[in-house]
Amino acid sequence: MTASATNTIITLFVLTGLGVALKRLKVTDLRIDNFLSVFLVTYVIPANMVYTTYTNFTIDHLKVSYKGVLIAMASMLMLIVISLGLSRLRRHNNKRGGSFIAMGAFSNTIFIGLPIITSLFGDAGVPYLLLYFLANTILFWSVGNYFLAKAKTGSTFSLGSLLKIINPAIIGFLVGLLILYYNIHIPAYLDSSLGYLKDLITPLSLIYMGSMIGSLSFSNLGSPVDTVLIVLLRFLVSPVIVILIFLVFPMPDLMEKVFVVCAGLPVMGSVSIVAGRYGGDAGYASFMTALTTFLSLFAIPLYFIMFRFL
Repeated sequence: MTASATNTIITLFVLTGLGVALKRLKVTDLRIDNFLSVFLVTYVIPANMVYTTYTNFTIDHLKVSYKGVLIAMASMLMLIVISLGLSRLRRHNNKRGGSFIAMGAFSNTIFIGLPIITSLFGDAGVPYLLLYFLANTILFWSVGNYFLAKAKTGSTFSLGSLLKIINPAIIGFLVGLLILYYNIHIPAYLDSSLGYLKDLITPLSLIYMGSMIGSLSFSNLGSPVDTVLIVLLRFLVSPVIVILIFLVFPMPDLMEKVFVVCAGLPVMGSVSIVAGRYGGDAGYASFMTALTTFLSLFAIPLYFIMFRFL
């Protein structure tokens, strides 16, 4: 790895370690974790979506962006099929099966992906991250929600679950696209304010991630076989599927690299929230989110090594 790459890895460990230390020292607790989560998801991330979209997208990029979304969706649908097959082999009930499928198929694209992508590729990688995030969000709140809802008897697709696609991050993305498409002038003070909020993403996300790791409890581990399978799906199977798709359908080099990283990110944080809503395996999903988040720190150096051979 280059000196810059090494510095990036060390920085990620330092800020995440700070989050772990704050949790262990009881400086942070569940209330502060909830505040950081709401603040980032509801305010900081949408501001970042607006800013990075109108500063990093171009009209020409928009004309080919749909191909990236379709490729991301195709990889996730393959993962869903593989996860469903493994769940049936493991003879999961609906409570465990829905969570297992969702954890295997969907990644934590914004919370963890955004700081990692910006650290690896700078702001130039964010537009491709947004494409992957769009596909991830659409499929999670439709197909993923369906499998999670099966934990509750009689639950299927619903208009309410589909409306979840329109979340703050998606709205920010769409606002940024409108600004770009209609060439809307942004006042300097608003541009600066959005820029300041954008700069909060990486440190706050990493501290939040560390705080989650500091809460790890092996009491929620469940079956070690399921745990190993989810880790393999997230960090091995998912990136390999994306690489294979790009061998058949070549795309811009930066898009390929960003999608591979996005595919190998930790379990999506929303899985435990939705599982809890339907009476599913929320505790295990929370544990796997934290565990895979921790393991992702060791996967990042592998991305640098892998990209040297792509």
